[in-house]
Amino acid sequence: MGLFKAADEEEFYYEKEVSEKIASSRSIVIYGARIVAREVASCLMAAPYYCSIDAFMVTDLRDNPDHLLGVRVVALEEGKNLYKDSLIIIAVLERYLAEIKSNLDRDGFCNVISLGFESDLWSGLRGNYFRSYLRKRGGEYLTLENELPEISGNGQQKCIHLYNVRCHVDKPVSANVHSFQWEIPIQAGAALTDIKIAKVCDDAGDNISVKNPKYCELTALYWMWKNDMADYIGLSHYRRHFDLTEESIERLMRSDIDVILTIPILNFPNVKAAYEHDHVKRDWDVMVEAIKKLSPDYYNTAIAVQNGIYYYAYNMFISRRPILNEYCEWLFAILDYCEKNCEPKKDPYQNRFLGFLAERLMTIFFIHNRERWKITHCNKVFLS
Repeated sequence: MGLFKAADEEEFYYEKEVSEKIASSRSIVIYGARIVAREVASCLMAAPYYCSIDAFMVTDLRDNPDHLLGVRVVALEEGKNLYKDSLIIIAVLERYLAEIKSNLDRDGFCNVISLGFESDLWSGLRGNYFRSYLRKRGGEYLTLENELPEISGNGQQKCIHLYNVRCHVDKPVSANVHSFQWEIPIQAGAALTDIKIAKVCDDAGDNISVKNPKYCELTALYWMWKNDMADYIGLSHYRRHFDLTEESIERLMRSDIDVILTIPILNFPNVKAAYEHDHVKRDWDVMVEAIKKLSPDYYNTAIAVQNGIYYYAYNMFISRRPILNEYCEWLFAILDYCEKNCEPKKDPYQNRFLGFLAERLMTIFFIHNRERWKITHCNKVFLS
């Protein structure tokens, strides 16, 4: 079964009301002029939105470009006289949202939509873009909710374990997490601390828990691969959850679905360039070298992904057990090569490079095998 399916549904499958508001707006100004703003603008200027962006607006012109995507960048002081009646779409990292929204409220802007990088709304808006992007290229796009069977007494119910990865250094979450009672908390990097925050820890049995600073949530994935034999196994994060219910999980266990992925991240001009902007450039080349040496049949797919504009993020997925086995055998061999051949990093964030590379490797793996399995897409819920 293919990865993508041309849809007959309406153009705006996700976030229909907001999508229609954006598409019908006569004047749109994007607040921001960096990576998030570029991705949001590129998305909205294409199908199915076909929007025209009047300007990019920033608090201060210093350290910002004069133009972005051929559109003028203006300071808020000028913009409040020109675009008071426009739809203002804030497109910045989450930590800047509150201050910018406050400034816009102060200056009398009443028509504002906020899109942080992690926001569920932005995920849905780019989901519409992604569906249209693939459909125009003859691809397939399956959504989980449309592929789940009705609950009946027929069919063999399977065992499913959906893990939610947590760590003793996680930031506090203020949102209510009780909606995700079906998840199994698992502590990643448990071997590195005496603090225990979950009953299931990744330092039991066959494990690589001590490598958590480089492997991130993948030390939990390794434990799941080696120590859990459920029919379906999934991985999510303490702040990022699959948008599922107990009913949808029960339906999944009676379905023919093989894999569930989240709505992908958009990267412009391409995935490789975005990675090199945010991380260590040579690490990407080592990863591609590893694929060429260890799994040469995946090489062409790797090149297509690096030159493409999307990838599946967060190392979040749910799959049948045999697929998990195949994926982990492939993944950890490549990561081991990268660990041995990439330079060590002093910066703790960049030292998480194996987790960052794995997101792109997951994309390569599932795109390469898209004709073998029924792969669906599911919203994620981000908790602030």
